[in-house]
Amino acid sequence: MNSNNGKKELLSAYLEKHPFLQEIGKLHTGAETILAELDVEGFSLPSFSTYEEDFKQGIPLLQHADFQVALGKPVEHVMRKLIEGLLKEEIPEALKSFCQSLEGYLAKNAATEMIGYVLCQEGDSIRSFCEKKGLNANALSYIVWLAVSRVLVPLEKEKDEWLKDHSWERNYCPVCGSLPVLAQLKKKNQGRERHLVCGNCHATWHYKRIGCICCGNEDLNKLRLLESEAEPQMRIDICDVCHSYLKTYLNEGEEAVYLADWTTLHLDMAAEEKGFKRKGNSLL
Repeated sequence: MNSNNGKKELLSAYLEKHPFLQEIGKLHTGAETILAELDVEGFSLPSFSTYEEDFKQGIPLLQHADFQVALGKPVEHVMRKLIEGLLKEEIPEALKSFCQSLEGYLAKNAATEMIGYVLCQEGDSIRSFCEKKGLNANALSYIVWLAVSRVLVPLEKEKDEWLKDHSWERNYCPVCGSLPVLAQLKKKNQGRERHLVCGNCHATWHYKRIGCICCGNEDLNKLRLLESEAEPQMRIDICDVCHSYLKTYLNEGEEAVYLADWTTLHLDMAAEEKGFKRKGNSLL
């Protein structure tokens, strides 16, 4: 069984047990299938080592202008192909309308400006741009980040090796700069260590085991855990200081399911019903 087939089987079995996720699951798995079948145009990025000093100072890789310029054309190519593929699928009417509008825009314009706003995570600029062009800002971010993630796939090994040799103990993504949407506990020696997961570019990185990833609170009396009988593989880490939460996958081996974010949408709803807020970016 190859990794893609194994991932599909895991997700299929999970969705059978969670029928309320079927619609959103169909959208995400459909987009992933389209992306997996796309060829990415050849391109080259600046050497990671060029930014070693900036990286040590806490500047994520994709926040450098020349990285963004290098990604522009391949990301736009993937965006166009992804939209074309999605319009052939049964997708929610709102997303279909957006894809049609974006396809019409890209038929006459380059995507450089919108890609730049999304990569820089300039929320006001994204919203202003979309208002002027008649586009949905959330849907645009969804499409752009899916395309960026696909373009970065061939560079994963090189990127991961480089990150392994360069410590990054910050609460935001070392690749794109976003706050995490998930965490995972991984075995190491006799204990376990925490890794954070970006909701935009899907990078992962090591982070200290104890403490709120949003405000830094380390007072155990103000940190709580919410466990779910329905999802024993997961828990929700709660901070009573900043009222944020973070979903955490407690095991290893089923990352395709539990680190997909949309698969545990019901846990987000449970946390938000109790008055807690999610701080990381979401492509749900």
